[in-house]
Amino acid sequence: MNDRQLEYLRLVLRAGSFGQAAQEAGVSQPAISQALAALAREVGHPLFEREGRRCVPTARALAMAQAGARVQDAWSEVRRSARQAHRPASPPVPAIRGGMAPAAGLLYGPALVAAVATFPAPPLLTITTGAADRMLQALLMRELDFVIAPRPRGFRSSGIRRQVMYVSRPMVYARIGHPLAGARHLGEIAGAHWAVASSAGAPGNVVEEAFRVRRWPPPRIAVQCGDYAILLRLIATSDLLGVISHPALVPDAAAIGLVAIPVAEGLPHYEVCLFRHAAATAAGLDRLLAALDAADAGQRID
Repeated sequence: MNDRQLEYLRLVLRAGSFGQAAQEAGVSQPAISQALAALAREVGHPLFEREGRRCVPTARALAMAQAGARVQDAWSEVRRSARQAHRPASPPVPAIRGGMAPAAGLLYGPALVAAVATFPAPPLLTITTGAADRMLQALLMRELDFVIAPRPRGFRSSGIRRQVMYVSRPMVYARIGHPLAGARHLGEIAGAHWAVASSAGAPGNVVEEAFRVRRWPPPRIAVQCGDYAILLRLIATSDLLGVISHPALVPDAAAIGLVAIPVAEGLPHYEVCLFRHAAATAAGLDRLLAALDAADAGQRID
């Protein structure tokens, strides 16, 4: 076991794929695969296992990555202390690190900022976004303090608390004047091209799920874009149809050139949840999430 193998393992867990990890490391994908295969043989346990079409890390892989990160952090601290031995110490800036799905960021970001502003000594609030499973891996590795995102099917982890924030109410949208704008059934728009926010297989990709349960051919997804501002603009200026997870994200559809298509069958719903460690991992986290929960209770999104 060496530092390079552990670094490759952490890169794969953080990036979510061997290919992306190879790009970040500046090496080939086979180099990543060979290094992790050698590591698995050395420890005598698999590092990844198949779960349907996905390859997910084992508990042993997560534990090794966490242990390696602690060792690396400790060594970095030793070197940093040596460099700064003759410099006046400066107090660390407290930070709360959040991961939010794009829609959750639009819905809850303002409440988080308002809550942080009430702190006597406001911490730095950092917000990242991305796929739910990738952010939850970062939460498990304590690279994030909380995550607000759709709950992936079958996600369970000891030590992680989950609270439902809202249930999605997905709606199909098209540009005003679209030939299919008058459709009222999913079958009438089955042949359309789509722009979606979530990647294939993600819980938020309700178009894919709606087609799958009806045993239809997969939808023609032309664009996948997690940025809702860009996504809405694409739908309003093309013949692409799009699904928006909650009407609160489109408070005035007509003003931006969109019209809802209320298909009678409806689309699958999913839970958007707050995930956090059972014990607070950052100063002020309990207070921040309590303020967020109070704001949500006052104006529940459902």
